[in-house]
Amino acid sequence: MRRLVDLCVRYAGTVAILTLLALALGAWALRSAPLDVFPEFVPSSVDIQTEAPGFTAQQVEQLVTKPIESAVNGATGLATMRSESIPGLSVITIQFTDNINLYNARQGISERLSELGNTLPAGVGTPQLSPLTSSTMDLLKIGLVSDKLDAFQLRDTADWVLKPALLAVPGVAHVIVFGGSVREIHIQPDLRRMTSYGFTLTQLADAARAALALRGAGFVDMAHQRVLIQTPVPAPDPSAIAHALLGIRGKSPVTIGDIATVTQAPALRSGDALVMGRPGVLLSLASQYGANTLETTHAVEAALAQLVPALKAQGITVYPALHRPANFVERALGSLERSLMIAGVLILLVLYLFLRDWRSAVITFLAIPLSLLAAIAVLNHMGQTLNTMTLGGFAVALGVLVDDAIIGIENILRRLRENAQNPHPAPRLAVIRDATLEVRGPVVYATAVVIAVFLPVLFSTSVQGHFVGPLAQAFVLAVLASLVVALTATPALMALLIGVGDSHADQGWIRRVKTWQGGAAAWTHRHIALAIGVLLLLSAAAAALMPFLGGSFMPDFREGHFVMQVSSSTPGTSLDEMLAVGRRISRDVLALPYVATIEQQVGRASLGEDTWGPHRSEFHVELKPDATIDQAQAEDELRTILARYPGLQTEVVTFLGDRISESLTGETADVAVKLFGDRLDSLDTAARTAMGALSGVAGIADLQFKAQSGTPTLLLQLRPDAMVASGLKTQDVLDAVQANYSGAMVGQTYAGVRAVNVEILLSDDERNRPETLSSLMIDGPFGPLPLSQVAQVVPAESRYAVDHDGGQRFVSVTFNVVGRGLQATVADARQRLAAAGLPPGVYAEFSGAAAEQTASRNQLLLYTGFALVLIVMILFLCFHWRSNSWFVLVNLPFSLIGSVAAIALMGSGLSVGAMVGLVTVFGISARNAILLLAHYEHLVEAEGLAWNAATVRRGAQERLVPILMTAAVTALGLLPLAIGLNQPGQEIEGPMAVTVLGGLLSSTLLNLVVLPALAERFGGPRHRAQPAD
Repeated sequence: MRRLVDLCVRYAGTVAILTLLALALGAWALRSAPLDVFPEFVPSSVDIQTEAPGFTAQQVEQLVTKPIESAVNGATGLATMRSESIPGLSVITIQFTDNINLYNARQGISERLSELGNTLPAGVGTPQLSPLTSSTMDLLKIGLVSDKLDAFQLRDTADWVLKPALLAVPGVAHVIVFGGSVREIHIQPDLRRMTSYGFTLTQLADAARAALALRGAGFVDMAHQRVLIQTPVPAPDPSAIAHALLGIRGKSPVTIGDIATVTQAPALRSGDALVMGRPGVLLSLASQYGANTLETTHAVEAALAQLVPALKAQGITVYPALHRPANFVERALGSLERSLMIAGVLILLVLYLFLRDWRSAVITFLAIPLSLLAAIAVLNHMGQTLNTMTLGGFAVALGVLVDDAIIGIENILRRLRENAQNPHPAPRLAVIRDATLEVRGPVVYATAVVIAVFLPVLFSTSVQGHFVGPLAQAFVLAVLASLVVALTATPALMALLIGVGDSHADQGWIRRVKTWQGGAAAWTHRHIALAIGVLLLLSAAAAALMPFLGGSFMPDFREGHFVMQVSSSTPGTSLDEMLAVGRRISRDVLALPYVATIEQQVGRASLGEDTWGPHRSEFHVELKPDATIDQAQAEDELRTILARYPGLQTEVVTFLGDRISESLTGETADVAVKLFGDRLDSLDTAARTAMGALSGVAGIADLQFKAQSGTPTLLLQLRPDAMVASGLKTQDVLDAVQANYSGAMVGQTYAGVRAVNVEILLSDDERNRPETLSSLMIDGPFGPLPLSQVAQVVPAESRYAVDHDGGQRFVSVTFNVVGRGLQATVADARQRLAAAGLPPGVYAEFSGAAAEQTASRNQLLLYTGFALVLIVMILFLCFHWRSNSWFVLVNLPFSLIGSVAAIALMGSGLSVGAMVGLVTVFGISARNAILLLAHYEHLVEAEGLAWNAATVRRGAQERLVPILMTAAVTALGLLPLAIGLNQPGQEIEGPMAVTVLGGLLSSTLLNLVVLPALAERFGGPRHRAQPAD
């Protein structure tokens, strides 16, 4: 270290040029740094979706979900596995463990799925594996409506124009399309005419396939050229299919059109959408894992802008930002950048105020951009984005970054001043070198302690840890960079710019502060017992107050965007009914003056993230950018609107809150009470018991049990004797029912590059009348006969969905927490549920934010214990006097007093931001204490002073300016964040800044007044560590 400092001082000009070059390169690299709103904070996951047309939920569970779960269970990197089986679809969600190659893990899942082969039942589709997406998932939601185009044309535009163009944008994972009508050609058999002609459904399907045949014909080679033979491609022309030959009856040809109606019709819907309360098409874009949200959004918008003129010419109105997470990114990062810029100006002013020399102030200030740019370069190399968390880490680090430079520069100026008064002054460069080295040892140890303080946050594996870990990472990298700057650039610039006569005596106000400090420390020493008693009382009060501070796992992010979950209490409610309700809700919400847009998506889309039935829907509500309404008030008004509609289960959440909760439990609410058991009827009974028990708990809102039973069902019961007498096999009956009610695809037609499916399906009039099922004609060897002759159709009820977690059946009762602490509310809920009792074989598990918060705190406490041991070890290495090691730890209650008072005063609660703030302020105050106590050792052991009151006073006063400067710089760096507590993007940094400011105030005051008195009374060289033999 001495060699390095010596070289930097001797070659100061070269180091100065390299410093300027580093600043320029760093500024250039900053321009290309990726920006995002948050780091990847939820475990990475993929979905496996398998279509099973015509199967009920329990059949899907038994025949599709269970085999796939067994196939993928135990795959490398698999952390959790949840599944949902609904009519016609199996969905399995797999979350991966941390620190694994996600692409390899996904490939492993894909290989296991390929091994299933033909083990799934006939008619079940191939399992589809979703792409890896980012934590926020949503990239952009785009709406299309038109008064000129019909639903077919609008959907064609979305599927064949917009979707390919947007998928081609780098960073887009997928584009899911809701709404409109998917164009198909339906062959609708007339059962009576088909019977009269003596044709079967199988013959009709064979004839349709023959009519849609497509073959390549080859070519003809001539002497001088090759001539291609082009065969016709089936066009989406219903009349052409209707005129295709079906067979011969009585020497007369019979066409498909003679026994069936061939028409263009919409595909069977599993979902739909409203845009601004009108029928329309919704395109939902998701971003790829690791993609830059802001950059990808801008690229998508550029691609969309090229298409908008043509779309408008067709009469299509485009809503390009029904949900645009980049809005929050831009507002949050803009707010943080402004806060950092204001903080930088304030820091420069306070440095000049203390140092009274613009050169010294600028040299000190240069530590900030040099350290930050170096940290950004490393973060970029590690794949981290610049987001609200990493920028928050930089904001917290500002005080520490200049602290290294402050300590070195202040010591250099003080030693230059003393050297100037020496009869035989030493060379200036030697003084600068020795003054730099004098404080380097304590600074290195102090930096190690600060880093150790952040280790629990850095290594936490919880969602909280993933969320705030990059903050700790940015802080640690910046602090390490500042240490390097203080050893290289700072002494070099001081040697280059500061002369012998540039050191000024203390100003009057600093002398008055030193006088006050000496008097206060002396008074404290005389009344040390009283001071200790008051501190113990205040520390005990702060510790006792902490459980009552409240707070939540994650704050409510002020995104200006809400998600309203709206479901019918009756499973089986139709799409049209939910759309009718959606139109009324959209009208009421759009009447609010601060609402910009609203869209509703009902049911599900192919390969979409939300695999819901027609009775479930989701609204996305975007607020106007200039809306001044408080977000909590807006949320309450949205809840009030939804409460007007009876028979609905509703909840209102922010989008990011929705994503965090969904990643923890598979539900969108804060807390999910999962009830596990084997019997579905017992699970439903347990859920109703839980609903009754939890309904009176204070703080619970949006209490829901999404009942899965009660879905109207027509149960088909085959009669074996009648089947045998009619010569029918089970497959014959089931094929006929599937073809007529679920649809049997017989081929495709083509209009350019657009494919249009052709299906055999009953007309809507016949298919949508329950009584038609009994009269469905079945082809038998003795002639056609109605279904009622071989089967009984019984009205019944069945489950809409069967959910698994880890392969076990469960149902969920969910709720949000409003106006009360999360832990207290969940504790009451546990007591109520335990008192109510559950049916035999059923057990409850609370999951979600409360469980994650508890696990995170437990993990944080464990890691904190390890960190404290490491800190004590560092302190014992740092100090020769053992008592000094324990004096540093006294800063924990010192900082706790002010931090808890600030949290209570501001009402911010003990959130994740406040917890990080507590860690931060202890590190900063411990750093100041280390430098003060190390200076005492230097005065006694290096300069030969006696350990007495005068030495204590001198050491405290010589360290007063660095400690005050560090505290002032840190405070000013965080003050804009604290003032902007309610700004978007500062939901974590704001409470953190408030916590640090409160703790900084108390710890600085106590470090300057109480710590010297404690050191004088209980410290000194008599507690010197003995060297090992």
